[in-house]
Amino acid sequence: MILLRSSLLSTILIIIVLQTSPAQSATYYISPTGSDANPGTSARPWLSFAYAIDSARASCGDTLTLMNGTYGDGTSTGKINIRSLVCTAGNEFTLRAQNQRQAKIADNGTGVAVYIQNSAYLIIDGLYARSIDNPDSTNSGNGTPFRTRGNNNLTFRNNLARNPNRYANSHTFTVLQSQKVLLEDNESYVFHRHCVSAGESSEVVVRRQYCNPRGGRIPGGFGTFGGASPQGPPGTAGMVVSMYPCRDCIQENTIADSTTTGMDLNEMNATYASNVLMSGSKVLGSICYKCNFGNTIYINARSVADLNHSPQNIMVRDVAIIDFDSISAGIRVSDGVNIVLDHVTVMGGGSGVTGILADDTSKGSTPATNSIIMTNVLSTGLQGAGFRVVGYDTWTGDKLFSNGNRIAFDPPLASQWTNTSTKAHGMGACKLWVPVGATVKGAGTGGSDIGANILYRYVNGTLTTTPLWDPVTAEFPHGATDLDGTNAVAGHSLFDIHIRLNVNRGECPFPSNYGKGNSDTNSPVAPAGLRTS
Repeated sequence: MILLRSSLLSTILIIIVLQTSPAQSATYYISPTGSDANPGTSARPWLSFAYAIDSARASCGDTLTLMNGTYGDGTSTGKINIRSLVCTAGNEFTLRAQNQRQAKIADNGTGVAVYIQNSAYLIIDGLYARSIDNPDSTNSGNGTPFRTRGNNNLTFRNNLARNPNRYANSHTFTVLQSQKVLLEDNESYVFHRHCVSAGESSEVVVRRQYCNPRGGRIPGGFGTFGGASPQGPPGTAGMVVSMYPCRDCIQENTIADSTTTGMDLNEMNATYASNVLMSGSKVLGSICYKCNFGNTIYINARSVADLNHSPQNIMVRDVAIIDFDSISAGIRVSDGVNIVLDHVTVMGGGSGVTGILADDTSKGSTPATNSIIMTNVLSTGLQGAGFRVVGYDTWTGDKLFSNGNRIAFDPPLASQWTNTSTKAHGMGACKLWVPVGATVKGAGTGGSDIGANILYRYVNGTLTTTPLWDPVTAEFPHGATDLDGTNAVAGHSLFDIHIRLNVNRGECPFPSNYGKGNSDTNSPVAPAGLRTS
């Protein structure tokens, strides 16, 4: 009887394990030269995405490997269009290039190269997606390289996006009505609107994203002055990240490269679309190089005079706006509530107008509820004001340098300005961190520096001790060259941005012991007691 009971118990346990254990993961292959009659192996890959991505074939827990070549429009593979594939943590579905960025997904300007909808726990790794300019396809979203809607827990890593249709309101990466989406180590080129558009979403993290518009808006294209929805003249583009709106979202260690085409870094639009507050979001450790068109960071209310339509509880820290030549502001905060600007550098390039501007526009919050804190900010070389506040009853500015500006502080005699200086900053050739010997070195809150220090990686909003720049080559983290050589153009690509930013060059070497452990005494330190919410 005891043996019978033991045998029965063992059988029950086996049945339970079989019923609860996830299916064993598998790796499948797809190729432009494959066949859907094949078994999906590396030697005999599948041909079409519609066949390969299926619950009976490649699905949750599996990896679909894209072999080298061109997929999408003009081929028999179709584009990547995933709907309602809901996986779970630890059982993700992965789409990965066999060789990074050697699998190209082409769109003809009428659709989306990689489109994911109503899905969860997917990883898109190492793909190259591009569209083309198509004047016959002008609907919003047409010609988008990467687009996601209604998803959660997605990861886009090591991808490269090129040329959304510049006759349509399209971006290189679009995240819409989604939650917990990570975009990490991606590159974008040849675009006119935003590099990343995160709309009506929450907990979106955009990390180490590089954006270079290379031509930007085109005559007669979407958003040019004189046309529909004017955004700017030909040869300009939008933001690295547009939060439209995005709650508890993070933009960290991103780069706007305006070497040849003007663009900006971040826009926070408090539209309250889908009842999403523009609240709790951060811009950290990020760079805008030669921004020369709009407000480099624009935190703004929209349309309705109430708090729901106001940006609130926003943090901007360790941001460098360098060689700034815009007629607008380095950072403009319109109708903001509890906005914190800390350890920021704005360096005018000769024709930049305003460093930091906080104003009220009769939208969103009112002067009575507007509030902003500015600490450890360097604003220099501007034709207008280094710092200007108008329409805020509650504001403070402490540990500020306003050097070489036509107007240092506006209003000039306000008691809210404390511990300020107009002395020369002493940054020398350094743009992204405060060097030893600079006047602003150690002059900030708690002995920290005044200005940005962009040396180490932020991860999920936390400053780490991991070097951001390669300690030997000084290069920013970057992936492989794509199938068309988009990111291999010297002077206009990510691989050599460190040269344009003067990283570890000439009179601006890395701090001592950089990349040699945690003993670097020049590591940026977050000041104690700073209010962040």
